[in-house]
Amino acid sequence: MKKILIINTTLNKGGAARVAYDIFENLNSDFEIFFAYGRGAKNADSKTFYFGNKLEMLIHIFLVRFLGLEGYGTYFSTRKLIKFIKKGNFDLINLHNLHGYYLNFFKLLNFLEKLDVPIIYSLHDEWPITWLPAHSLGCSHCKTGKGQCSNTYSYPKNYLPLFSKYMLLKKQAVFSSLEKMSIVCPSIWLKEQIAKSYLNKFKIDIIYNGVDTDIFQPAPDKDSLRTKYTLPLDKKIITFSASNLNDSSKGINYIIEAAHNLRDKNYLFVGLGAGEINNIHNIKTLGYIYDKQKLAELYALSDLYCFASAAETFLLSAAEALACGVPVIGFDLPVVRELVIPAVGLLTENNSENLAKSMTHLLHNEDELRNLGQAGRQLIENNYSKKIFYTSYLNLYNKSLK
Repeated sequence: MKKILIINTTLNKGGAARVAYDIFENLNSDFEIFFAYGRGAKNADSKTFYFGNKLEMLIHIFLVRFLGLEGYGTYFSTRKLIKFIKKGNFDLINLHNLHGYYLNFFKLLNFLEKLDVPIIYSLHDEWPITWLPAHSLGCSHCKTGKGQCSNTYSYPKNYLPLFSKYMLLKKQAVFSSLEKMSIVCPSIWLKEQIAKSYLNKFKIDIIYNGVDTDIFQPAPDKDSLRTKYTLPLDKKIITFSASNLNDSSKGINYIIEAAHNLRDKNYLFVGLGAGEINNIHNIKTLGYIYDKQKLAELYALSDLYCFASAAETFLLSAAEALACGVPVIGFDLPVVRELVIPAVGLLTENNSENLAKSMTHLLHNEDELRNLGQAGRQLIENNYSKKIFYTSYLNLYNKSLK
């Protein structure tokens, strides 16, 4: 049986980790799959490998924040990973997020160039084609080093961009040196961005992130689920989520402002994710939800799912909500238009006033809300199911291994 290694920042926290871990869990009957990660807690599964070092991570964070140098400061962690790869004798390497203060990706990619095995790079953002930010927000400086930077995206955070041009040249050199690599994008929009960059020498496939429609499905009885989670039966519930609710790039402040504007309505906003939102009477936070069944139930008991991100490459949480028969509302981003078509949700201008108005419109039109929910479920089943996702990765792995 062919051996495959998946590499990502974390094992099970964050959107990229959920996608990577789904592959790890569900294709292990076809391949012997291992998962290496550098942040988070160690896992007892013998097929997982934690190579992180917290002290090195802090050094890495310092270099990124104050110098703009990414990929440095994690020498021993990266050496540990390389030793694991050498010992494992893998037939294929599937890279996911290489950023996150956990890896000297220059050293790793230089090693993989000499290893001479197929590499699949599953992208979750624009990071490989910028000097540092995970999303460029249309800023050409972040991709070329020319002109003035207009990007307001704050991850990875940096105060002094002293090495922006150096990092661009260094990234281009190390990625361009690879020969046996192909790229996977989760959206047409991201593929278009990558195809305009120096990475256009590589084959680029689109595989939409998949939703488990057996877990994420409409609730036969919303009231029983609301009772289970001690949520009110007499209010309209608007769910929103992020790995960290205090991450400004997820636009949670817009949702908080919308909630404030709608404070006289019989609505409850339910936030799912780490972090706290305090002193807002119509917002309730439930923490980061690791269990998929619980997450699905919390989506399914809702009347509406809301997002206000500044940037996305797929928006998996919205797809999961749609699978639960819950209409989606949020800001009009080019990539989101691929998923949140008019038949399943409503996209609005990027401000809290329009967000609040759109929520009120939908929540006071029961027929429209129901039709959007039914269409959303159908859309996910037909185009974004886990079955389609797994089959696509299975075919890609087999093709790459020939």
